[in-house]
Amino acid sequence: MEKKIVFEEKLKRLDEIVNSISNKDTSIDDSLKLYEEGSKIVKELEKALKEAEENIEKVIEVEE
Repeated sequence: MEKKIVFEEKLKRLDEIVNSISNKDTSIDDSLKLYEEGSKIVKELEKALKEAEENIEKVIEVEE
C-alpha cells in the first residue's frame, strides 16, 4: 500500500511541475530546475511501473 501512495504522490508532484513549467511567470532558471526534478520523477515512475509489470507477469506464469 505504501508504494501506491508514494507512486501517487510522485505523479501528483509531476503534474505540479508540468503546471509550473507551463506558467509563463516561471523563470527559465526555475523551469530548468523543475525540468530536472520532473525527469528524475519520470525515471522513478517508469522503474516502478516496470517492476509492477514484471510482478504481474510472474503471477500469470504461476497461474498457468
